[in-house]
Amino acid sequence: MESKGLFYILLLLLATISWGLTFPLINLSLQLISPVIFLFIRFLISSIILLPLVGIKKLRTRGGEVEGIIAGFLLFVGYYFQTVGLKFTTPADSGIITGLYVVIVPLLSYVYLKSKVSRIDWAAVLIAMIGLIILSDGVSGSSSVEYGNILTVICAIGYALQIAYVSKHSSHIDSMKFTFYQMLTVSVFSLITIPTFTIYYDLVSPLVIFTLIFTAIFAGIMGYFLINRALIYVKPEKAGVVLVTEPIFAAIFSYILVDDKIGIYTIIGGAIMISAMFISVIDAYLRSKNNLTRPVIP
Repeated sequence: MESKGLFYILLLLLATISWGLTFPLINLSLQLISPVIFLFIRFLISSIILLPLVGIKKLRTRGGEVEGIIAGFLLFVGYYFQTVGLKFTTPADSGIITGLYVVIVPLLSYVYLKSKVSRIDWAAVLIAMIGLIILSDGVSGSSSVEYGNILTVICAIGYALQIAYVSKHSSHIDSMKFTFYQMLTVSVFSLITIPTFTIYYDLVSPLVIFTLIFTAIFAGIMGYFLINRALIYVKPEKAGVVLVTEPIFAAIFSYILVDDKIGIYTIIGGAIMISAMFISVIDAYLRSKNNLTRPVIP
């Protein structure tokens, strides 16, 4: 079991690396395709691939549709503001700010799931906010980057809402069917909101094609599958420690692929924010070892 645990931790790391890679890839692709059109096609591909895996017969059976659609709408909120935000901010900043969902989840769980929020959680939120202020000071001269960062904060709240909702409703629903409805809902709402952004697209660009396929299949379906599979053998608290490294990989790939010059404010603010994420996850791990109940970061 220990060897399996190590194997699936490595798979989690692979999924996290792939998610970090999506930030610069999407940032580059948004020069050629509108953010909302990109989302529509990306999640349409995911839905089409999932359809035969779920099966028409299973989709005809009632149960889980409403929950999947609600979870999908919350997921859409996260992806919409993240993707549009990437049009205005840097991939490194986007990756770091998106990770705020880790410290937002316990607060939302307190309101939605009536779960206790520890002093460590409150401290992690305060530390994350300090880091965000420092990071924002580094872009105070750029109104577009500030706007992008604000959109990404909304994205983090959307992801946290989705996680809290899923943690409450997913246990009694077929996971494949639940995932299908989420993917399809994101695609539908992306289609509806296409007019909210300037319409432009280059669907023959190799970069756009690669990014769509990579995000839809590898960072999308396969990424979520790896997490669901890994959590059978890896405790959620340990998995959380791996997953909070996503902003680090986002910054590394941003530097390599888009020559994103990471300034001192981003380094200091990002380091403080990431430390807050680690504090929150490690606190969850220590509390679980003491048999204390608390929502965990998926």
